[in-house]
Amino acid sequence: MAINRICLTQKQQQQQQQNNSINDLISELESHENRMAQQMKGIDGIDKLNRVKIKMACLEWYKKDCKAKGIGYYDSYKNLYFCSDNDVTKHKKVLTNYWRNLVEDAERKPQKEGAYMRETWLYAGTNYRRMVEPLDIAEYYRQEGKRDYQTNGRSKHYILLEQWQKEHTEKLAGAPNDKKKQNVAGSLTEDSCFWMNVEEALISCKQLKDESNIEKQSTRERLNMFEQYVMDQINNYAVSPDIFLEKSSFMNWWKDFQEIIETSHDSPLRGFMKNCRYRQYEKGQF
Repeated sequence: MAINRICLTQKQQQQQQQNNSINDLISELESHENRMAQQMKGIDGIDKLNRVKIKMACLEWYKKDCKAKGIGYYDSYKNLYFCSDNDVTKHKKVLTNYWRNLVEDAERKPQKEGAYMRETWLYAGTNYRRMVEPLDIAEYYRQEGKRDYQTNGRSKHYILLEQWQKEHTEKLAGAPNDKKKQNVAGSLTEDSCFWMNVEEALISCKQLKDESNIEKQSTRERLNMFEQYVMDQINNYAVSPDIFLEKSSFMNWWKDFQEIIETSHDSPLRGFMKNCRYRQYEKGQF
């Protein structure tokens, strides 16, 4: 009986060892499959991102084409001056669907530890936001009577992309370097809500001209704040020189603002505009 028990125990041990080996093999295979799945997911993600970049290249061409015609791509799209403006809507839709879904996925399951997005996607997402959000702003203010895009029109995925980008780059903040100055001619405006601020400033100018407006003081203060905001962007080489094109909404605002302000009004922006220093700005020599 004792011998039988010993044999049984040995068989049980052997069986247990076999089971452990099988379990280890299964775990190793599962781990390998997970790694392969992640690699395939990464490859698929890069492939999709590359396809999206083609749409971005189309918008880059559109931006350059508009500038060659003497008008910025924001104002061209807002006013639908050319047939190409309608084509842009298709590219914008594809890009927005991709980034909105990607941001939602990243918010639920961050791409890496300590950050919602890997740098490759964050960089691409920042370029997308700076290129495409102005088009959304153009659509918004194209509608009569629209106000306050920031509160009433801005998509959550833009807010998150901007937040993640700021969290990533705030430690790198500093004065504009020579490379940034040299490349300003082809750059995108860094604040993707810049044109919203321009539109609101245009509305404020109209309100200030309205003699029945009882909030002239607060309206004037908003315009002064906008004036300082623009100068800050210029000093940091953070706006595209396209804003200074003759037919741009910004230049329209400046003309309206000139009619409102006193001749004695003096400010850095007034000096910059009066002396046409934006020509040096485009060359990175301001």
